Amino acid sequence: MDPKVNPIDVDFIPARSRADYHRRSLLALWRRAIQHPGVRHQFPAEAAQPTLANIQLAWGRVAVRNVYDHREHLHSSVSPDTGRSCHGSDIVRFAEGTARRPETLIGTYEEMLYNACFNGKAYCLSGITPDDRVLVFGGSETSDMEHCNLHALSRTACTIISVRDYRRGRENAEMMRELRATAILGSLDALAPLLSWLELGGQTYAGIRHIVRGREPLSAQLRSRLVRLFGEDLSFHSVFQTPDHGALGFQCSSCGPGEYHLHEGLIYAELDARNGESATELIISNLHRSRMPVVRLRTGDYAEWTDPEGCCRCGLTSRKIRILKKATDDAR
Repeated sequence: MDPKVNPIDVDFIPARSRADYHRRSLLALWRRAIQHPGVRHQFPAEAAQPTLANIQLAWGRVAVRNVYDHREHLHSSVSPDTGRSCHGSDIVRFAEGTARRPETLIGTYEEMLYNACFNGKAYCLSGITPDDRVLVFGGSETSDMEHCNLHALSRTACTIISVRDYRRGRENAEMMRELRATAILGSLDALAPLLSWLELGGQTYAGIRHIVRGREPLSAQLRSRLVRLFGEDLSFHSVFQTPDHGALGFQCSSCGPGEYHLHEGLIYAELDARNGESATELIISNLHRSRMPVVRLRTGDYAEWTDPEGCCRCGLTSRKIRILKKATDDAR
């Protein structure tokens, strides 16, 4: 199997073949990470290089951390290609880390586009088609994450209507009508000004068929408001991703609230109990990052398996989890 799988094909890999793919991918990740100046300190000095026979034993000895310092890479005298699996221009950006301090994140353009392939698959499975005109609520500036999302959405061949300021409810409502938008992509907070404007004016708009949001929960009250404004046929889907981990999960038509198929061609997921707690935290290793190896990085989300064998009614073989709640900072 090719180390980089097709994002669609991976969801039809039988469970046994997927496990073999993950073992080979983890072995390659280990070899990259143990040479990388930003993460090699996580590995026990006496740890032997893992083989396919001992990968699980060796993997369990790697410390699970909240964050790690990527700045060491920026100021390192190590050759730029040390421990890297691919060449390409660095993309360096700053994000808010889980420890509430700026965090340097490093990747390549190729890695960003590969991540976008998985998000593009998620948007396709959300029901977005080439016939759709998607109103995209973004920030005031185009960050590389937003660029990645727009590139991912373009893979559906839809028409993209990019909104630079979601706070302008009236202007965005007029744009939605004039350009005959059929779907909305954005956070629930970004939707609020548009909804308030429509409700204050006693307006409705029956053209929207899909709303695709992030992983924030959709309350029954907000769902009812959206259905009143946009119609009974409105569908809701969620995509799950973070700046640190990349694309994580997507929803099919059989997913319940908070349930996600995992992007198992891109990541390796573990559920780890912390401090004797009964709930387990989602731990992610990204299988294809070379500049910033993501090795057993905490997500801060408590989760449970809902389909650990990959036997969903939709026919996809990628495993499913249910996000339970966000771990508090005190729990860390």
